[in-house]
Order: sequence, then C-alpha cells, then structure tokens
Amino acid sequence: MKIFYPRFLIVIVFLITFQSCSKEDNSNSGIPSSNDSLGTDQNTSSSSSTDSSESNQENNSSNSNNSSESNQENSSSTHDYTDFDCDNWFYDLPRPEPVSVDNTHRYYTYSWQSGPMLCLNSYEPSILGERVEKVKDFLRWAEVNMPNIIPINVFYIDQINASDESKLQHTTDFCNLVREPGEVNTCINESNGSWGERSHGAGVYGSYLHKGADLMIYDDAFKHSGGVDEGMYYLNHEYFHTFQTGHMFYFEENKQFGISIDLEEKSPPLPFLPIWMGEGGADFASIAMMAKQNLNIDPFDQAVAKLDQARKAMEGSNSSFSLKDFESENTRINEEYFAYGGGAMAHIYLWNLNKDNFKKLMVEYYSIFAEKYRLNPESGWKDAFEDTFGITLESFYSDFDSFMRQDRDSQIAIIKSAEEWENASWN
Repeated sequence: MKIFYPRFLIVIVFLITFQSCSKEDNSNSGIPSSNDSLGTDQNTSSSSSTDSSESNQENNSSNSNNSSESNQENSSSTHDYTDFDCDNWFYDLPRPEPVSVDNTHRYYTYSWQSGPMLCLNSYEPSILGERVEKVKDFLRWAEVNMPNIIPINVFYIDQINASDESKLQHTTDFCNLVREPGEVNTCINESNGSWGERSHGAGVYGSYLHKGADLMIYDDAFKHSGGVDEGMYYLNHEYFHTFQTGHMFYFEENKQFGISIDLEEKSPPLPFLPIWMGEGGADFASIAMMAKQNLNIDPFDQAVAKLDQARKAMEGSNSSFSLKDFESENTRINEEYFAYGGGAMAHIYLWNLNKDNFKKLMVEYYSIFAEKYRLNPESGWKDAFEDTFGITLESFYSDFDSFMRQDRDSQIAIIKSAEEWENASWN
C-alpha cells in the first residue's frame, strides 16, 4: 500500500523502486505474457482450484457538464472487458478533466465505476503453473465477496526464474500504468538491479487513480514451507491495500472520486494512514478473507501467530512501549515488525470490544475516510477512527497498550475461534 511513511511502503517496495517511472507506448508485445480479464462474467464465490463534496464552488459549476462529458470520453471505451488487454489499452488512458473543483479537491467520475474490472497480467504462465489458476480463483472470489470500487491491475511473475524479456515486459507494463509519458526508460533503468529482491505490494496514488490500482505478487509468495494456501496470505493482504487506498479518494455521498489539490504537489499523493492501521488492517483482513476461501489454514492459528509476532517485538521493552509509536515509524524490533503483528492485534482487540466492530474494521472506517480527510487533513484518519468506533484514540492506545502487557493466555482468550472468523460478515 502506498503511504508516505517508510515502512508502510515495504508492502509496495516495488513502487518505491519505480518512484521516477512513467508510461509510454509498449513495444514489447512479443514477450510471453497472459492478460486475463476477471470482470463482468464472474459470479462464483468460492475457490475452484482447490476446493464530492455536496456543493462545489459556483465558479466551477458552469463547467461541470462539459467536464463530465470530457471525463467520460477519456475514461471509457468500447473494449470488451472479458477480453481485456491491459497493457495495450487500459494503461494508456489519459488522465481526465475533473467534473468539478472546490477549495480542496478536484472531483472525478469514471466510466468504470459501475463495474470496476479485475485484470491479471501473468508472465510466462508455463513457469507459474497451476498457481496462475489459484490467483484467478482468488480474484473471482474477491469480486463477489469483497468487491472493490476501483479497477485492480494484478502483475504476477516469477522474479527469480522469468526470462529477461518477461521481466522487461513486466516492468514496462507497470511503468505504463503508474506514470505519465516520457519517463518509462528511466523507470526501467532504475529497476534493473532489484529483481529477486522485490516485495509484494499494492495500492493506488491519485496520479493514476483513473487507471486503477496495481497489485504486485511474485511467485515466491507461494513457495514457503506452508505451501500455496499459506502463501495466499500475501495476495489477500495486498488486495486489501487496494481496498484501503481506493476508498481514501472516494466520496460516498456524491459517488465521486476526489484528489486533494494540496497532495498533488507532494509525493506520494496519498492521504496519511497510520502504519499500524494500514499494515495491521491488511493483516487482519487477510485472516478474515482467507477464512472464507476453502483454504487449508486455520484463522485462529493465524491470529495467534500475529500475537506472537507482536509479543516478540515487545521483548525487552519498557512500559513506555506503545502502539502510538507506530503511526509513522515501523522499526524492526527483535526481527519483527510490530506495526504488522501489533497492528493486527489492535484490530482483533477492537473486534473483541464489540462484535459490530468487525464490519467497521473491514469496511465502514474506510467508507468515511475521504470525507473526514477533506474536513481535516491533519487528523482525518483519527476523526474517522473516533467516529467509527466511539472511543477516543488516546483511550484506545492506553487500553490496548495495557492489554499487550498481559500474559499470553489472557491475550489468546480474546482471539475469536476459527468458526467465528468463518462466520463473521462485513456485508
């Protein structure tokens, strides 16, 4: 996920690598790659492979109709999404004109809003084998059970064994997605030394919101000792980052996307979300989503693993150790990142306080984020937290910090059973 603090970007280290990238016409169409649309024809909910503001400035309102027409022309196409060609069409969409502008934001509507598509780019599928179908199965599940509000562009490659040609195609496709014309060669050149060390990542910045989010998944995710099913954690985690970041721009009331004028002058152009909420939220959501995908995993055991990750990071700490310290820093302590394990436990703790908090953690917090950010960019995330959960942030930090200093058995006692994870609903 793309956030303007260092460790939060570890989830999308690939994007940091390509901070200076841009897009230009793709001339490598002969490279082995597979572009599969997972859009309008999907209606399965289970895995098959294994089992604006309310009012805008008056001086802009007279141009809204014309801008809207231009916006739709720039963001729509007669393409059949069931045969979607990601690198030859979608990634070349120009950024449209806003439908309206006020003192803080430029607002957009996109033709894909009625049915954002999911697109998978797999490179050298013969190397990836049946894991390509596993990724497709997840996307089919997500479209029905955790639908997104923006298109998702998935890039899947074996970063160790893929050919140089495939790696170049992958890099070029990504640069075409995330950057404006004229700098793609710089983007490619800067990435030459990173193969084999790239981290999975996902999200969207305002600069290419009109083309949807990117989701980077590498084949090494599925080659851990726990097998392919355990590796699905990475795909679920990254997918939720696209859900988080997409909602940071979406104004529910007017069904429009808004990009902060102030943020457009900064890099990266994305509102602030604490690391422990961004990464911990994606870890929490990955457990919740995987519990419903007929995978060979136990959500209770996964949650306990997050607790142990947090506890290890806290070893040797004093009473001043606090979740608050991981709003904008993600220090690695005792070989663990507390923002991930501790952040996930913070979400589990909130769920334990009130069963209704599960849906709030998964959906409702992000649904009001853009509005709160527009009212107060400095504390929008905090205001959204307090409105959503009915508790002050300071009280939450104090109570959770005390909880994390309890013995392990007391902490495990609040973790929901596997059955509770499976039955919990965000709908």
